[in-house]
Amino acid sequence: MSQNPIKNEKTPLVVGSPLYISDSDEDIEEDWFKKPKKPASWRTLFHRALKNSKESIVSSNWKERVRHYVPVTKWMGEYKTEWLRGDIIAGLTVAVMLIPQTLAFSNLMSIKPIVALQAGFFPLLVYFFFGNSKQLSIGPSAVTATLTNSALDMIVGSDPAPGMSFETFVDLRTEWCCFLTIVVGMLTLLLGLVRFGFLIHMFSRALLSGFLNAVAIHILSLQVGKLFGISVEHHGPYSFIEIFQRSKEWNLPSEIIGFSCFFFLLALRYLKKVKSVWTNWLKYAPDVLVVVLIPTILCTFYKFEGVKVLGKNSVGFTSPRFPSHWQDFTLVLPSAFAITVVGMVESALVANTYAAKLNYRVSNNRELVAIGLSNVISAIFQSYPAFASLSRSSINFMSGAMTAVSSLVSAIGVLASILFLLPYLANLPSPAMAAVIVNAAIGIFELHEVVFLWKMRAFKDLILFFFAFFATSLFGMELGIGITTIVSLFLIVKHSSSPHLTIMKQSREDKTVFDTVAVLRDISLFVEKHDYMFKSERDRGVLIVKVDEALYFANAGKLRELLLKLEQRAQHGIHDIVFEASSLPFMDPSAAHTIIEMIVEWKRRGIEVCFVRPRPEVVKSMISSGILDLISTERLFRTIADAMDYL
Repeated sequence: MSQNPIKNEKTPLVVGSPLYISDSDEDIEEDWFKKPKKPASWRTLFHRALKNSKESIVSSNWKERVRHYVPVTKWMGEYKTEWLRGDIIAGLTVAVMLIPQTLAFSNLMSIKPIVALQAGFFPLLVYFFFGNSKQLSIGPSAVTATLTNSALDMIVGSDPAPGMSFETFVDLRTEWCCFLTIVVGMLTLLLGLVRFGFLIHMFSRALLSGFLNAVAIHILSLQVGKLFGISVEHHGPYSFIEIFQRSKEWNLPSEIIGFSCFFFLLALRYLKKVKSVWTNWLKYAPDVLVVVLIPTILCTFYKFEGVKVLGKNSVGFTSPRFPSHWQDFTLVLPSAFAITVVGMVESALVANTYAAKLNYRVSNNRELVAIGLSNVISAIFQSYPAFASLSRSSINFMSGAMTAVSSLVSAIGVLASILFLLPYLANLPSPAMAAVIVNAAIGIFELHEVVFLWKMRAFKDLILFFFAFFATSLFGMELGIGITTIVSLFLIVKHSSSPHLTIMKQSREDKTVFDTVAVLRDISLFVEKHDYMFKSERDRGVLIVKVDEALYFANAGKLRELLLKLEQRAQHGIHDIVFEASSLPFMDPSAAHTIIEMIVEWKRRGIEVCFVRPRPEVVKSMISSGILDLISTERLFRTIADAMDYL
């Protein structure tokens, strides 16, 4: 190899031997290459941290901290009176929709109706103080209610035990429901406090869509029977067969009420999507309220034989108490995890959607803290898990909500029903509530996702969609979300374990310009045309690669495999490898070990290694790990052109 022709024209930074860089380069600082200082003792670090924390507490502005962690104290001072009309209208519209939904979900879960209404009050009230989203409507949703019901069925059972009264059965399910709620709240709060909001983005959309479609079918299997006036014993697809096998038990008044309500809601769902001057007003029509009020009035004045009703309930709040059953914490943990995962993903989707539309920012971590606090506090007052509702948030947005004041108005509306209205809903028929839930289940279906994936020819994602769908349908929702989570983690690890590697070649026209030959994560992507472009550098025995992401324990081994296969493609043999490291942010100890092993192996085969433009953090790692001692500073360069001239 030739000696560096510009050795005497450049000013070296010496670490045992010269490093050749340009005089005009000001980015590389000399202290990058100093030997690392001896690490401080633990006592020194402790006293330094204690001193810094005291200074931080004294110097920090406590008002700013309050405004950061309790957002209402920040935006309430900037509130404009012209926003109030939209917030009040939106809040009342959501309350009209929320009250009957909560009662319907209580019927689904076989818990006290007052607990369901409190799930529509306390979470909204707490979120008003701590939430970041201006349009998000928190409270019960069909998915979380179904997951909660599934958990209660596993713990308590779907029917009263022999000798147990139905009232005792409902009380027992309500107790476990409150305990499940506080565990969900603690998990959500913990994820927010440790800043794990990034987990929201780790789930594959195809997997989640498959899971949600399976949940929608599960909801239908639980509720369709009630439209016919019967209670099915089986869950899942077989429940539909059971309904027809028991056709002689169908109750005609229940069918008329249930299907009339269902088709009314279905028709309005379609008409609300029609863009016309004649149908715009329907967007704000309280369809769910109509479905609740008219059947309730009819059942009050006419006694329909065989039609089940909500029953009498006392007004007022339940007494606050800390949930029991802590000795069985591990029993509810899998279900709590499933509810937390689905709830936080749905909430983040809703919050970020409206934040993007109205050009403001929400923090996923602070959203998790707000929703976690909402569930913990509401569980003490007896409630069930509450997260964002896509449908109610959409109504909230379309009705003109400008701030979280709309949530406060909705909470006041629910409060009125808790204090005054509940006795008047004693004759609310079960088929009408079932129609509300079935309509909500239809809204969960995401069949458009299948069409979208098919149009994109994303067959791998289609496989993931149906995998999650059938796993949830066959093994249950808790195991389904567990499988979905594991597969998502596997896909992330698989993707991150393949480093982003760019192969480069020197331009024929300008020797200082280096073109990209291929960008690879797998050697199978290196096709013939890339091989042809690679030929010019391969014939010279030089391999120029650029690593575009951090090297750590998960992808260092794959980098070694990629480089070995590229070396094998060079028929004339490689005698120099140039690493362009400007895009390499850091390397961990495992990656440093791997690189040392690679360099030692290459040296044994007569291959030398150069590094171009490494970042300060990487240079420090190279010094402390001994990589720099292996290659010497003569093989650190400012540009690829300098490295090529040296070679």
